[in-house]
Amino acid sequence: IASILSLFFPLAIAFSLGLYYKMSSENVIKIREDTKKLENEFASGLFQLGNRLGDGIPAESAFGKVAEVMQNNEAGKFFSIVNQNIIKIGMDVETAIFNSKTGAIVSFPSPMINISMKVLIQSVEKGPKIAAQSLVNVSRYIKEMHRVNERLKDLLADVISSMKSQISM
Repeated sequence: IASILSLFFPLAIAFSLGLYYKMSSENVIKIREDTKKLENEFASGLFQLGNRLGDGIPAESAFGKVAEVMQNNEAGKFFSIVNQNIIKIGMDVETAIFNSKTGAIVSFPSPMINISMKVLIQSVEKGPKIAAQSLVNVSRYIKEMHRVNERLKDLLADVISSMKSQISM
């Protein structure tokens, strides 16, 4: 009986720690999955935003137009948050994206999105045509990155499957 009771203390500690870490990481995992979805769709959103800026539409209005077009996906949610911050709170584009409390980047913490939005902010200062061209170029770069990533996954799939078959034998 004493040995069974002595097992309850380590099991209770292990169970409570496991439950704590599982509950604390669920939200982080959900945010990361949403961010991955956004990164996959973000290139097309940047391309559309670049086209809008190239048409002479100001950046503040361009976010609203892109949010309307892409309203059913994660990239649309990002652009919608930026648009709401601009319209409802009256922020400028940089603050609407990078504000530490209500900025859109808070909901979607991604280095790729962060850097591409910094490129947008810096290029808008030089003019809408330069901003449009830089966003289109960033969009192409992101699409090429995804294409290379998928190709690497295909190449590694063969190696991994052969390694699994060797291990099982």
